[in-house]
Order: sequence, then structure tokens, then C-alpha cells
Amino acid sequence: MTPRPEAVAAATWWAEQLATPPQHDVGAPPSTAFANATTDHSRQQRTPEQIDAFRTALADRIEQHLAHYCWLPNEPDFGSYMRALVVDPVPDDVLTDAAERAGFRLTSFDLPMRTVMWIDPGIVKVAAGHGAGSVVIWAAPTTATTGRMTS
Repeated sequence: MTPRPEAVAAATWWAEQLATPPQHDVGAPPSTAFANATTDHSRQQRTPEQIDAFRTALADRIEQHLAHYCWLPNEPDFGSYMRALVVDPVPDDVLTDAAERAGFRLTSFDLPMRTVMWIDPGIVKVAAGHGAGSVVIWAAPTTATTGRMTS
């Protein structure tokens, strides 16, 4: 089964986070400097091949996850909380399963803490960090005349 564009966009974002050291202080109190220092010390660097394998496995795993929940393109917010991926304090099972399929173990130090991603029909949003607002990381193209998604 080919993953839908939302799953690919979500997997790409998480893989990019895995490729760069996460900063856990977005909107958080100064005590998170400890989390950043611990991350720098504890985090294992991943090879480009591992990150690419993670991205592929995660897109497939997200697609499986989405298949279990309501996917109503005309009501994209319906069931959104069930399609969310979270790292708080540990990574969501969808993320850890994809890492295992890619051949490594994912820890709390590998991804930004207190992160929530919502994967909804036509849009993927992320709030990365303590108190962070959500940011759209992917949206389906719309037609200029109707404003509706074209997927």
C-alpha cells in the first residue's frame, strides 16, 4: 500500500528531526538547558541510511495507523486526536515501531520533547516544544476557484 501524502510529509518531518539535534527549550523554562545538554551527551548519531530507512518505515507505519481511524476529507478535524503522534515524555509507539523496523532503538533524547503532530486529511500540523503553537508543515494543494483540496 502506498502511503498517502500526509503520511509521507509527517514521516519526512520526523526524519529531519532525527537527523539534527533536537532543542528541547522551545517555549520551555530555563531548566530545559539540562535536557539539551543530556541530549547532546546521550543521543546517538544516525547515518543517512538509517534516517532514510526510518523515513520509509515511518511513512508505512503512519499509513497503517491512519487506516484504523476515521479519515473524512470533508471533516478533517473529526478524530484528529486519534491520529496525533506525540513525544511526551517518550516517543509514540508509531515512532518507536518505525525505528525498530529501521534497525535501531528510539529514545526520548532523539526527538524534540513535548511535541505533538496532528495528521489530518489535507493537512499536517506540529507543535514542537513546551507551549509551542502549531505550525502547518504540509497542506494539500487547493484549486484557486473552489478552495477545495485536489487530492
